[in-house]
Amino acid sequence: MKSLLLSLSLTTIAGGLYALCYPSFLGDGWLPLLFIALPFFLWRLEVAPTVKSTLLHILAYNLGLNLVGYYWIPHTLREFGQLPYVVSVILGLLFSLILQPHWWLYVLWKKYRPEFQWYSQKGILITALVMTIIERYFPQQFPSYVGSPWLNMSPYLGLTPYLGVVVFSFITYWVALETFTQLALKKLRPQVWVTLALFVLINALFPLKDIQSDKTLPVRIVQANIGNFLKIASERGDTNSYEAINKTYENLSNTANGFEPKLIIWPETAYPDTFYGQKTKLAPVFENIMKTTGSEMLIGGYDQDMTKSPFDYIESVFNSSILLSDNKVKTSYHKNILIPFGETLPFGPFNRQIVSIVPAVSLFARGEGTPVMELKGGERFVTPICYEILESNYMRNLLNQWGDNHLIINHTNDSWYGDTAEPHQHLFLTKWRALEFQLPIVRSTNTGISSVIYPDGSESKRLDVGTEGILDVNVPLGTGQATIYQTYGVFPLVGIFLILLLITWYREKR
Repeated sequence: MKSLLLSLSLTTIAGGLYALCYPSFLGDGWLPLLFIALPFFLWRLEVAPTVKSTLLHILAYNLGLNLVGYYWIPHTLREFGQLPYVVSVILGLLFSLILQPHWWLYVLWKKYRPEFQWYSQKGILITALVMTIIERYFPQQFPSYVGSPWLNMSPYLGLTPYLGVVVFSFITYWVALETFTQLALKKLRPQVWVTLALFVLINALFPLKDIQSDKTLPVRIVQANIGNFLKIASERGDTNSYEAINKTYENLSNTANGFEPKLIIWPETAYPDTFYGQKTKLAPVFENIMKTTGSEMLIGGYDQDMTKSPFDYIESVFNSSILLSDNKVKTSYHKNILIPFGETLPFGPFNRQIVSIVPAVSLFARGEGTPVMELKGGERFVTPICYEILESNYMRNLLNQWGDNHLIINHTNDSWYGDTAEPHQHLFLTKWRALEFQLPIVRSTNTGISSVIYPDGSESKRLDVGTEGILDVNVPLGTGQATIYQTYGVFPLVGIFLILLLITWYREKR
């Protein structure tokens, strides 16, 4: 029992160290910790004698990850659900069960994988690929990949447009598995270290570059820094709150500083009233801004599902990105991936009763597909909302649905998380999409962090957490040409895996 408790305690510490690879309350994250925490965790999983022991170690690891990396969850639950502190802490701890659910699938893999020499080089290669695929395709509450901390090496990540973040996960799993295996066998197996050295060298020799384009889009990002309670009050019909929010956005949007924006962007659910598709008669605030600036507008707002009653706001309103042009609604994108327990609930007919108890929880309608978002000048873009941009597979589908995209615009609202590490973590993970698709990302948030992310991982000037203001940027446009990764996804990685497996088989045969 003592040895089990010690093992679980050390595994919890490993989870905390893994969390420090990402932005946290201690700073921007430290990549080398990844190659300490992960090998230890995988070693404890591999030597766990029973399924129960394996499950306990996964729980311990996720607990450490939760306490260090997701310490902001109880704060969010209090802010979002107006729950008592003790209840928020208990619920926050329960999130350890769902933060990285793909590890629970690993238990099934370990139990039912066929008889094989899994400590062999071939066995470890196969395990690394299996882990990468499980991580890749199993839904996560806050999508991140074990290869994500490599972002700290940007712009020296030249393989990203060809293989995506998924190749960094594969290399990380492979190195981690080989590390504890070689220590256990007391035998050096050079193949993985040679491959790692070549991998790092190739990424460094062909660094990512910012877009060199004569075509730019003058964009104004508006960050109004609206507090949650003011926002909720306006959405519930409080006239003073509604007018205060509109006035703030109007004044910021109309700022006269010599910059002439072609597109003004407001963040997720910025406008408190409801739109009704292209039949919407725009409020005077929009007509005034477009007349004053001569700009089109892209705003985060609520769009009514016209197939349902406008008097029923439960699962009949979309969280939307709405393009306004020539004093009318040009097109709208409806959020496809809703956040569980924030924007949707999994309890079917009981959802309405739960919302009556915890009214801060919204029940949005789920969008499907995406319309073409295109400005008068022909600039085309997609508009993922909030955590949608963290789902690499989803973003591939979004970009491939129409093609010829020149930029990505991401609406989000991180105000529920306060001045914690979450806005920094969210931004950190968002950057991977700019690298994978070689497109600039215009990130518009309510309370920060708003900025433009460039395809080499660098940023424009920021509007930081808790800041009210505007960010005027001439955004260099992408060519519209899809990257190898955007076109083929994980298939190039599978090809590399097969080559490595063939080389390993040939070497062992000799």
